[in-house]
Amino acid sequence: MTAGRTPAAKAAGATGVVTDFSHDYAVDASRLLRIPSLNMILAEGKPLTPDLRAEIENRFVTDGILTIVTVNLGMRGDRVDLENTIQPGDKLFVRMLNPDGTIDASSGSFPVDASGSINMPFLGGVLVRDNRFFEAEHQIEQGLLDGQIFQQPLVNVTRVELF
Repeated sequence: MTAGRTPAAKAAGATGVVTDFSHDYAVDASRLLRIPSLNMILAEGKPLTPDLRAEIENRFVTDGILTIVTVNLGMRGDRVDLENTIQPGDKLFVRMLNPDGTIDASSGSFPVDASGSINMPFLGGVLVRDNRFFEAEHQIEQGLLDGQIFQQPLVNVTRVELF
């Protein structure tokens, strides 16, 4: 696994029902995979199966999130953009995940205004101009932590379109 790759994880609990933790999770520039309620998982150099899959399954159990879990991993066809920066006129999709893996209702599309900011729920204007996507993610997460809005925020930022 390398930075910029996006594994799609599908987690099923003891009853075989797919859980809310099933999403696409990007491996960030630090080569970490971040899944809600789990500590970060170093993905660098690990094959998707069986190594990364086994580590994710073990983390769900040892961290007390699920008692029995089956994780299926696959790769999305695209790569996460770790190089290009955010500019005025971009439209970003900001997905915020709750600790249980559900998508928070404040997630959505946000235009980057002429000053290079997006207007986020809970945070107001967040300056993202010239940030790479993972930098914007960490900045938003830190704002949510500092404001005590989320205890374990997990944010994913992608470009929806250019204006």
